Amino acid sequence: MSGADDARLTEYRALRDAAWAMVRADVDTLKAELAAQGIGARLKDKAAEEAQDAWDTAREVAAEHKGIVAGTLLALVAWLLRGPIGGALAALFDDDEDDGDGGQEPPPA
Repeated sequence: MSGADDARLTEYRALRDAAWAMVRADVDTLKAELAAQGIGARLKDKAAEEAQDAWDTAREVAAEHKGIVAGTLLALVAWLLRGPIGGALAALFDDDEDDGDGGQEPPPA
């Protein structure tokens, strides 16, 4: 092996050792962070943060589109109360159409 090859090999080994030292430092940092706060706590914090972001976005959209939100809520309430509303309307219209005689008394016999 020539002197140039030896120099290149030495340089490559130094680069490899430096890269390996960086990997070990990253692993040590990760271990220290996981020891300070576990994965479960991290997931909980991340989920809470994303839920807060979603809530903030929903509030902004609702503030910009109040009419649409009000209409949607009204439609939802009407759908949830469709049974009682339908029963009330049926009772209202059934009272008006008892015998189909327009509410007149039958003639005396």
